[in-house]
Amino acid sequence: MECGEAADAQSSADREANRDEGKMSPVAGLKSVYILESCGEKLDVGALVHFATSTDGLVNDEVRRQAWPLLLGFIPSRKTASTGSATWQHLPRHKDEDQVRLDVDRSFIYYPKNQSEPQLDRRKRELSAVITQVLREHPMLSYFQGFHDIAQVFLLVLGVDDAAAAVSQLSLLRIRDFMLPSLEPSLAHLHLLPSILEAESPKLRLHLSQTQPFFALAATLTLYAHDIQEYSDIARLFDFFLAHGAVVSVYFFAIIILSRREELFEIPAEEPEMLHSVLSKLPKPLDLEALIAQTLSLYLKFPPERLPFRAWAKISQYSVLKTTMGDFRQQTLSDGVACFDMQVAQLRRQQMRKNINATLWKHRRPAGRIGLAVMLVSNRGYDVVVDVDDHEGDLGHTDLQEDLEFHSSNFNDTNPSKITPDSTYQPPSSSSGSSKRYLWTLSFYAQFFAVDTSHVLHRCFSALVPRRPFLDILDGNPDLYGPFWIATTVVFILFLTGTISQYLASHHDQAFVYNFKLLSGAAGLIYGYTAIVPIALWGLLKWFGSGNAPGESNISLVECWALYGYANVIWIPVALISWSPIPILNYVFVAVGFAVSAVFLTRNLWPVVSVTEAKISRILVIGVVVAHAGLAIAIKFLFFA
Repeated sequence: MECGEAADAQSSADREANRDEGKMSPVAGLKSVYILESCGEKLDVGALVHFATSTDGLVNDEVRRQAWPLLLGFIPSRKTASTGSATWQHLPRHKDEDQVRLDVDRSFIYYPKNQSEPQLDRRKRELSAVITQVLREHPMLSYFQGFHDIAQVFLLVLGVDDAAAAVSQLSLLRIRDFMLPSLEPSLAHLHLLPSILEAESPKLRLHLSQTQPFFALAATLTLYAHDIQEYSDIARLFDFFLAHGAVVSVYFFAIIILSRREELFEIPAEEPEMLHSVLSKLPKPLDLEALIAQTLSLYLKFPPERLPFRAWAKISQYSVLKTTMGDFRQQTLSDGVACFDMQVAQLRRQQMRKNINATLWKHRRPAGRIGLAVMLVSNRGYDVVVDVDDHEGDLGHTDLQEDLEFHSSNFNDTNPSKITPDSTYQPPSSSSGSSKRYLWTLSFYAQFFAVDTSHVLHRCFSALVPRRPFLDILDGNPDLYGPFWIATTVVFILFLTGTISQYLASHHDQAFVYNFKLLSGAAGLIYGYTAIVPIALWGLLKWFGSGNAPGESNISLVECWALYGYANVIWIPVALISWSPIPILNYVFVAVGFAVSAVFLTRNLWPVVSVTEAKISRILVIGVVVAHAGLAIAIKFLFFA
């Protein structure tokens, strides 16, 4: 017991050594009192957020010890911490513990200062214990180099007793995207940067357009703890980050870029390597208070959902960027684990789609490529195998900067404690261990029908009354369930009302004969248009490079199908009322159907096609409208002439 008290006393002494020397000013002292009152029985999180954002943040570490856990959404418990520290050591080793040991040996380089070798060794042992406890208690998490930089700040501020619980909360609820078995969610954060720059300074965004935003990876991944060398500065910055959603870290880097625009304009845009080198290093010194104020102002001026290029819509609904919006402090570790599992399942589905798209793109020149693509929907039993184990599709972490490493992890790990598929998608099992996906198996198609009736009805209503971009409503989860049944409904209603129209126009002195060619014609027209036109559009977008690189598309094939499929919903009411014997009314009804669906398509496709060259984007939009006009004309004269 005495040894424990001595260690606590030593930790307190060390924390005192980290604080700025000199007495606290009267203003800072009064602010500390208010902050501690907000942390009391009458908890006022709003006041804590205000104080953490204001000048000088939470003042000092003694105040932070009370406020940080509350900003993270939990109340520290000595009893729980002691119990946890006594049991985690008996848990199975995490696969990354060797790398943790190597990183911990390189920790505490810049702070705390004036520490003896024994003191630094003790701190390293404490840091190793904190990180190892978090990883063993949550073995699904993938460690990344730089995680130790974050953990050491929490250790210095909160002490060894509360650090592990705080870092667990942070890992699952605030930086979960960085600890998935894939780098893709981390890179999704970076792809917000061009959109933020476009909103504030289109000229600067255009100047940096040839430079991928990977220069921000080390800073955003480690919450800037890897780059900021002053302890008081990183603690102050953490005050701000913990008070707001995870996305403010990206806005903060955008402000740093904007503050350097004059320097960046002096470097030619044709030298992306030089721009990357400059942007990958933070300027020194950093005026943190000014940067924080500007970050908050930019965030309020251009909130994420208003960013151009559909940047926010591309972010997973389970990403910390979205789950830390609003009142996120009510979330628990169980909520974080559930989101983690959903993100893993999404990554699997996205990887499968990438392999399908890559296969189609690879075989784009043979004449049979259209038949192969249509077969994905019609399920005619072609013997085609998609191999998801292609080395190009590895989802493991990869080196992006010299001082940053990512440790390989993939979805073939059979350890259920690390990656647990959710009920939405279960990869087909095989006794031989093969991971090939056969196009004629039900498990392959299940991923495209993972929606319920409420989702489909909401999407149908949004297609008829578009209040926000439809691709935002899809939110990365396009379906083929709605498009298939909408098209089928349109086919049968066209046959029914077309038959009524023919009956009204016929001579009633003769027996009426049903024209079943109307049914086959409706099926060929609607199914063909809904299946083939999106493939052609997607292929053109991929050809002209509407994505982040040449040969990539800013919209997936399934999203194209979903967009065109739900655009057909307007033809259901149009077909129901277009059997009138008055020709002018039929023209008006079909024209309204064409106008509504054409506006819906062009409004949602324009942000996608506008990324290509101006001339190409105009041609593509005109092509979309002309093709849709052809559909409307065919409906009018084939069924309601």
